[in-house]
Amino acid sequence: MLEENKPLKRGRKKNIIEVEKKIEEKINIDDEKITRRLNNIYKDDNGKIPDMRHIRRAHGESFFAGLFKFLFSLAILSALVWGGFMFFNTTKQFADSQVDIKIIGPQEFTIGATTTYQIVFKNSQTIALNNTSLTINYPTGFNFITSSIQAQNSGNTQWELGTLKAQEEQTLQITGKIFSSLDDKKSWRVALDYTPENMRSELQKTESLDIHAASAPIDISISGLDKISLDNETPYTVTVESKDNTDLSGLTISPIFPANFLLTTSSLPFKNGGWLLQSTTSTTDNSKYLISFSGKFTTTTDETENIKVQAKLTNGTNNNLVIGESSIQSQIIKNALVINTAVNGSLTELETKPGDILNFSVSLKNFGKDDISKAQIKLTVDAPSYKKQSILSWSDIKDKNNGDINGSQVSDAIRRATMVWTEKKIPELHKIKSGNDLTLDFQLPIKATDKAPWNQIAGNQIAVTTELTFTDGSGTTQTLAGNPINLILNSDTDLQTKNDISTDDKGRERHDITWVINNTFHPLKNIVISSDIYGDITWIGPSSTSAGTINFDPSSKHLAWNIPDMTENTD
Repeated sequence: MLEENKPLKRGRKKNIIEVEKKIEEKINIDDEKITRRLNNIYKDDNGKIPDMRHIRRAHGESFFAGLFKFLFSLAILSALVWGGFMFFNTTKQFADSQVDIKIIGPQEFTIGATTTYQIVFKNSQTIALNNTSLTINYPTGFNFITSSIQAQNSGNTQWELGTLKAQEEQTLQITGKIFSSLDDKKSWRVALDYTPENMRSELQKTESLDIHAASAPIDISISGLDKISLDNETPYTVTVESKDNTDLSGLTISPIFPANFLLTTSSLPFKNGGWLLQSTTSTTDNSKYLISFSGKFTTTTDETENIKVQAKLTNGTNNNLVIGESSIQSQIIKNALVINTAVNGSLTELETKPGDILNFSVSLKNFGKDDISKAQIKLTVDAPSYKKQSILSWSDIKDKNNGDINGSQVSDAIRRATMVWTEKKIPELHKIKSGNDLTLDFQLPIKATDKAPWNQIAGNQIAVTTELTFTDGSGTTQTLAGNPINLILNSDTDLQTKNDISTDDKGRERHDITWVINNTFHPLKNIVISSDIYGDITWIGPSSTSAGTINFDPSSKHLAWNIPDMTENTD
């Protein structure tokens, strides 16, 4: 035990003083650190420490807890709003995807043919569409004919449809004709304007359909010689035919000639670079036209020459629409020796029938500078046959040059005849001088229906070819082919009309008219015989008809007999 007032030892006192000193130093150091940290926390931008005595302490929860409660409440409120909107407005919401519009019709069309397209629009939702209107942009060249709903404007492009009820579908049908060049691409464009009943804004739905011209209502072809000679008049034939027997008058046939071609003759007037097909009389068949023309090719280094013809529409605003084209390429013959054969005036193709007489004409001309010698002309005719007999009546041939004829059976249905003329038959063939020409003619009948069983003959074409063999100025033997000709055998259909005139008991003139159709070659289809009757008449009607139907229109006084089918040997 220590005594209270017992004086400390000197050394011990010194130790106590040093400990107190260290403690004081430690306290001073800690005070400096605390002061420095407080300054870092509480000093403002001016370096001053605010008076802590004026800071009021807020009672309650922490900032983060409050923020969490705020965000949580906001999420709950958003969910309630969304749920209420879905619950209370499900039957009144609008969706653009539920307004449907589509265009139904052919994407490939025939030029000038009557075509129908449907515009189908549907409101596939539970609210109505007010102030509904439809606007159509037609393809270029579309000619409007009719529509299932009458348009509001003269151009037939706008329809005011009123209100389109919920789940309602409507269809607008448009019929018209499209005029275009072949392979032209066009498009239908449709716009549906409307205002949903729960909105004030006008909305629009659009649709389009791409189309293109795939075919034309006509066939056009050009025929001519496969081999031609420079500076020699060369014939060509253009055939234009309607596929549906419509009137072709108004079409323009425009040829595209090479720069070195000179047009010399033409069967139709050639104006403004083409031939205009025109109707001459009401009785003329305007569904088929033949245009014959000739021309010469001048000097050229080309081995071949090409001629193209185009059929163009020239009515109204549809000018220069190419609806068909054809071309022919011919080889240029350098030796300037030409041989051509014509049958009844045709150099390429000819339609004929049983009982016709075929007039052959073979022409030969030497345009070269050298004479030719020892020429021989050979003409070959392949014709249908029966029991190894030709349908051509060779026993009735009329040939003043008496060419040699040899026959052979090529197949069961074809018999061939070869005619040859040499210098023994035609002395001029011994030598044909430069600039000279030669022509030989003969006639050959086709057997009539009473001389051949035409109902047993399968073929309907006769092929004619010509060949010239000669020796040129250098002594070389050459062979030159002439133009081929194709003869098409049509039916021998014949129409006879009888008109017996008498007077009835009232003194009125009575006409008993009889139509008789004869046919012995090829079955026929879709026969139409028609007549326009004039004057004050009373139609009594047909007493009988063996086939088809008779129709008479009392307003136009037009009479038509329609026969769907007619076999051979049927009256």
